[in-house]
Amino acid sequence: MPLLNDLIPNESLLCKLWRIKDSEEIMDPNNELNSEDYQIFLKRKANHLRNQFLASRKLIGLINPDLRISYKEDIPILSDNRNISISHSDEIVTVLISKENGIGVDVEKINNKVHSVASKFLSSNEIQFFGKAPSTRQLIRAWTAKEAVYKALRKPGINFSDNIILDKFNDKAKSANAKFISSDQETTFKLYFYDLDDYCLTIAQEI
Repeated sequence: MPLLNDLIPNESLLCKLWRIKDSEEIMDPNNELNSEDYQIFLKRKANHLRNQFLASRKLIGLINPDLRISYKEDIPILSDNRNISISHSDEIVTVLISKENGIGVDVEKINNKVHSVASKFLSSNEIQFFGKAPSTRQLIRAWTAKEAVYKALRKPGINFSDNIILDKFNDKAKSANAKFISSDQETTFKLYFYDLDDYCLTIAQEI
């Protein structure tokens, strides 16, 4: 079964993961999806996108078979009023659930291409403390951290390099802090880092 071990950074957070296998049938979309989800499923034409969608719904059903998810301005909302964040990269799908506000999760496959775009999402100070030759894992962690904070904030118009500032960390760190800073808001987030073979996953929680 491609269900991976749960990640539980603290008692208020539950993160479930699914690793998609090429030959598996995750669930029967005709019989196991509600009508709203089935219409979303049909709009996804590529097979891997359909599998990622099915895996996310499978994970939600494993938490509670009666849970339903809807969207308001592209923000996912659970039927029991808990907060949810969803992320997927290639064959890994993850769902983060909490009663607390200000949560986000992001998972990314490790890819050397991140070096060519690092200057677009890192601040000048972050580029300096990562040094001249940061590891690929370190940069992927930085990207997933900022993406997780972005999801937790649920607001448009965020500039990753200017508005989301990371504390210094290395590629062995288990946690760190980040801040969202704008003209009218300053919010601190706790970051939890997880290494999943050739993937990096980061959970952000407002503190």
